[in-house]
Amino acid sequence: MTTSSTTGSSPAAPAARRERPVWITSVAVALAVGGYLIAAALISNSSDPSDEVSSYLAAIADGDASTAAHIVDPGASGNDAAYLTDDVLGAATERIEVVSVITTRREGDTAEVTAVMKLASKTFNHTFTVTRDAGSYWLLRPGWHPDAPLTVSATVTALDRISLTGMKQVNFAGNQLELAVSDIPGVSADSESESVQVYPAVYDLTGPELGTYFSVESTELVALPPTATAALAVAATGELQTALLDAANVQANACVEPGTSTDAACPVFLRQQDPSTTGVIRAPYNLSFRTDHRFMVNVKFWYGPEGARSSGGGATVYTTDLIGKYTVTGDDVTVELTTWEDL
Repeated sequence: MTTSSTTGSSPAAPAARRERPVWITSVAVALAVGGYLIAAALISNSSDPSDEVSSYLAAIADGDASTAAHIVDPGASGNDAAYLTDDVLGAATERIEVVSVITTRREGDTAEVTAVMKLASKTFNHTFTVTRDAGSYWLLRPGWHPDAPLTVSATVTALDRISLTGMKQVNFAGNQLELAVSDIPGVSADSESESVQVYPAVYDLTGPELGTYFSVESTELVALPPTATAALAVAATGELQTALLDAANVQANACVEPGTSTDAACPVFLRQQDPSTTGVIRAPYNLSFRTDHRFMVNVKFWYGPEGARSSGGGATVYTTDLIGKYTVTGDDVTVELTTWEDL
């Protein structure tokens, strides 16, 4: 009897066939997880916290308050954002120039970034604390954000020692800013705003229209961190100064004329002189303001013996002051020259 044999591979057992896909799946999962962790580590290590600070400062430099607020919400830090707007920042006459932004410390999910900036010909530094959002590592995102906004606490004051009406609001970069008036009757009506938060920049500041006789010269607020102040002041217009000097000139001439040289508003010394031996050498000048709508001017008179003249002949120069008070009603001003006792 002839016996034959068969050589070659036998079919795999059913259990072996089931184990092979499981092994392949496990390897694939391990490779995927490993690749994911490598990618997360690469993103984490390669991302620089200074990048987000650079973007934030670039938005401020461009006048884009909306983008800046999207990166760092000022309201989240308890700041009043009323003046942290596109309108205000966009109206600034000068904004920051970013010189450098460098990460100076990094530990885990926290870092410090120091920025050097220029504004109004001055260089200043600011150090941001930057943290990484929880879960950003696993979401393959850099996730760095500054913890607090770069803002300036600004205050505006307005001095009024002349009109004594006070300024209740001023124009700040095209927006109204309210002021509280602190009135000292007859002395001052100064006012001051509450502290407001603004982005670092240079802003125009103008006062209200005060009519014919008073004005407020515009100025600017240079908002450099951490605090900034600016002051406006009420001043006399040329119309008011002319009205006061003209009235004082009329009085000065009256003080050297018969019949009026003894007026109470005339200097006591001149009242004792013969008006035919007195005169005015220099009309009223050097106007200055006092409390309660009062003013003072310098005047140069001359006096001498009978026949004396201001150009010589025994005349003596007498420099003194005249005192007056003014009242403004709408577009009208009333001026009264008074005695020294009324000063």
